[in-house]
Amino acid sequence: MNSLAKRRFEKFRSNTKAWISLWILGISYIISLFAPILANNQPWIVSYDDSWKFPIFFRYTDKDFGGSEYTPINYKKLKLREDFEEDDDNWILFPPVPYGYNEDNLETIDDNENPPSSPSLKHWLGTDDRGRDVFTRIFYAYRNSMSFGLILVIIEFIFGTIVGGIQGYYGRRTDIILQRIIEILSAIPFLYLILIMGSFFGRGFIVLGITYSALSWIGISMYMRGEFYRSKALTYVDAAKALGASSWSIMKNHILPNAITPLVTFLPFALISSISILSALDFLGYGIPAPNPSWGEMISQGRDNLRAWWLITFPSLSLAATILLSSFIGEGIRDSFDSKEKVTYE
Repeated sequence: MNSLAKRRFEKFRSNTKAWISLWILGISYIISLFAPILANNQPWIVSYDDSWKFPIFFRYTDKDFGGSEYTPINYKKLKLREDFEEDDDNWILFPPVPYGYNEDNLETIDDNENPPSSPSLKHWLGTDDRGRDVFTRIFYAYRNSMSFGLILVIIEFIFGTIVGGIQGYYGRRTDIILQRIIEILSAIPFLYLILIMGSFFGRGFIVLGITYSALSWIGISMYMRGEFYRSKALTYVDAAKALGASSWSIMKNHILPNAITPLVTFLPFALISSISILSALDFLGYGIPAPNPSWGEMISQGRDNLRAWWLITFPSLSLAATILLSSFIGEGIRDSFDSKEKVTYE
């Protein structure tokens, strides 16, 4: 790490709010990647008939547990089966949250309640209108939202940097042609494009990602175009040309490292934009298809069940907290790349 990068890192770490936010988001996202292991209705280990089975990694059927069918087995019902309870060596170890994100938990809801049921000791954040555990769905939705946002940000930044760099470096006719194409793409309504793509190819994570990526890079390309325009007129670029460096080498090794500041500072805010758009599309019914969990879909359920306050409150708080922490990180990165010291007036 060179001295400039080290100084920027130290400046970012001195921003307590941004540093803590980065740790919270980073650790929580890493934990969410293990959601199928931590929150699932498939047990970690099942001890049955003097043998151990691992349903969370392998599929078993009813026949593997003394049944006569090859259908998937319900392990919670297996635990209550008489022949299973009679043998003391039989036991089941479930994950800390023993509910699947699409599992209806009608057996665990109190007899005097119908879904959606309010928060309880069994379901910490309640259940939705189909009896599914809200905490589990929020946990999986967080993983989906962050993964969707990070993937799109990477695609957006790579494509925007390439197009903007080519425009800024070569200029003239190349810049004019690409700029006219960008203006045409900018005029396409995003929601209409989502509807058209969905009608042709169906709703899905890949279709939604490709559709969003097709337009989201435009803003980054404009910033990079300006940075490359500014940097190509500097002395070190002329020196590289005089030494015989190729255009690609100059763009990659000389201009890009000096034009990287907009990319780094915009990254958290681009992530916020991706997560917000995904939640909005899910709320409107044009996002990730059911039964995949999403914050927007859960908030939409809360709109249809106003008495179930937990369906709106907890997903909204999760979405707001993620956006708030990301904005704190963005502010910290922006300040760390700013050559001026931050001044606080009292």
